[in-house]
Amino acid sequence: MSCLSQTQGGDVSLFPPMDPSPDHSEDPFHGVSLFSDPVHGYIRFTSSPAKKSGASEADLIDSSWIQRLRSIFQLQSARLVFPSAEHSRFVHSLGAMHIAGRFARHLYPSFSRSYPDLLSPSLFEELLRVSALLHDVGHGPFCHFFDEHVLKPKFGLSHERLGQILIRGPLRTIVESLDRSPSGLFSPGEKLSADWVAYLIGKGSGPNPVPVDMPQLAALKPLFSGLFTVDNLDYVLRDSYMCGVAIGPVDMERLLYYAHVREGRLALHRSGLGAFEMFVTTRAFMYRQIYFHRTTRLFDMSLRDLIEETMDFWGLANPADNLSVYQELTDHALLESVRRWGQDASDPGRKALGSRWRRFLERKKEWRMVYEKEDVQTTIFGPPERIGQDLEDLMGIRGEKSAFRVDVAYRDNRPENPWNMGDRQILIYDPLTGKLDQAPLAEMLERLPVRQLAVRVFARPEEDDVGAIERVRHYFEKGPSGKS
Repeated sequence: MSCLSQTQGGDVSLFPPMDPSPDHSEDPFHGVSLFSDPVHGYIRFTSSPAKKSGASEADLIDSSWIQRLRSIFQLQSARLVFPSAEHSRFVHSLGAMHIAGRFARHLYPSFSRSYPDLLSPSLFEELLRVSALLHDVGHGPFCHFFDEHVLKPKFGLSHERLGQILIRGPLRTIVESLDRSPSGLFSPGEKLSADWVAYLIGKGSGPNPVPVDMPQLAALKPLFSGLFTVDNLDYVLRDSYMCGVAIGPVDMERLLYYAHVREGRLALHRSGLGAFEMFVTTRAFMYRQIYFHRTTRLFDMSLRDLIEETMDFWGLANPADNLSVYQELTDHALLESVRRWGQDASDPGRKALGSRWRRFLERKKEWRMVYEKEDVQTTIFGPPERIGQDLEDLMGIRGEKSAFRVDVAYRDNRPENPWNMGDRQILIYDPLTGKLDQAPLAEMLERLPVRQLAVRVFARPEEDDVGAIERVRHYFEKGPSGKS
């Protein structure tokens, strides 16, 4: 059996039928090369442009901003828990590009029926591939953790917003010089717009209007911000593989087969709901086993204490106004700097911070778990924020110097309102009625146990206040009111 047929995400048909360019019909290998990938088998990319004045995907991949992603870990703290999880945002971005190309080749016929003669097959494919390749280009060190604790509170930014700035700025020339996809040339006069790419990667980062020259792109937005995306389809497969965590099958072939554009909207045939349900469940399992693992969360707490103070020493200015400085800020650069800080006798504060970083990187735990409650019912105890506040009040936790910490790990993989998801909306096509509907999706999501809510109490290693822990046990046994 071939290697490709054994991989969950492997594209066994590397060269699916597309309308080939006459220039390359005699030589399908011209200007196209392969990466080997442990998750997808092989990933195609364009290695030379069609015209001397053009650019290829290799030029974009080799650009300093994409190569920077080699120095940013995919997982911020889980890599300290799962020894083999040393993969980077770079390889994830290549995987997302590959999946986007597969969706493009499958979706183009239905997209072109809704919008005939709008985009050539090759431009359509390249639009999705480049958007996927660049979706994480704005990440800082420690990825989403950096968004939450530095970019958003200090500058009102997100990595998606920074990615849009980069695409419309230093990366625009390369993006708009691309002249082909792995399947062939763009039609004469066609050009990939950086603004189209920036729109597709935008997510939760402020106003993101549909490009006025291409409003039809709204049909493709759920592929980048919906419930199954080119992003999460890769990271579920890749993170589980690299962490060595066994998961249920991800039936990407069925999702691909039943995804289509209908009436100008992204839709899934009702026969694909089973694969969709399986994926949402698998993704929820990943949160339980990897991202919300108790030791991962313990290191997250230590990292939170370190990163904010470190950025004060670093003197980080607004990245949107200082792109060249931000470009140098990666996991590798930051970790190398803080290692040197530990030897800096000229600045006692920085030396002390460097010593704390050393303990973190050597996996010296600042906390130990003393209580854990999983699958907490919010119908009884209220929303996660209230649970955390109740327990902090109950234990007398005041400020960062307290002997205890409460960690509430919460995620609901379902949208807040599956009937109105905005640009994330995917509709279900029912062949019996011939109509698009949200109801089957809402019903499927309602019955899935995909909400993750785990409450953990951590204590300093020397702390032995048994009474405080007993008060927490009583809270969950008797409820907030004290009555069982």
